[in-house]
Formats: sequence, C-alpha cells, structure tokens
Amino acid sequence: MERTVRVRVYATLREIVGGTAIDISLEEGARVRDLVQEMTTRWPELGALMLDECSELSRRVHVFIDGRSARHLPDHSDTVLPVSAEIEIFPAIAGGC
Repeated sequence: MERTVRVRVYATLREIVGGTAIDISLEEGARVRDLVQEMTTRWPELGALMLDECSELSRRVHVFIDGRSARHLPDHSDTVLPVSAEIEIFPAIAGGC
C-alpha cells in the first residue's frame, strides 16, 4: 500500500525541489533510505548532496524524523518512517573564522 509523506526542505535544497515542502509517495514500511532514493530519482541533482560515494546518506545533509537526526536513530538510514512522521531535510552548514 502506498502513502504520501510531506517533507520540508531548507536552504539550497529548496532551490532544487522548487519549494519549501514536497510530497513523496512511498510504500508502507518505507525507510529513510527509500525516501532519499525517491528524492534523488525525482531530482537527480540532489544525488551529489544527499549521497556519498557508496550511495549512503551523505554527511552533507541532515535528515530529521520527528526532530531526531537519522544518524542518531538506532537503525540510521534503515529507520522505518512512521506514518505520521514529521520529516525535515537540511544541508550541512559550515562556518566560522
């Protein structure tokens, strides 16, 4: 069964996807990696930002599920997306002197 998830995107990602929020259709039980795969298929230019050389979630992007970074969840990119999850994706920001 397929469902639609709403994903909020920030900064330079907005320019690529054409807005502040996007709707992505995913199968029930979809994981973070499935979401990223769908997004990079739909917007190929996201691939360089979201995936590393091994096609894993890159450190250049932060995926938050209900306010928690996927990197800090027990299953990382294999975390199943809850039905009512709030999903936000930020590019990494560097700064300083």
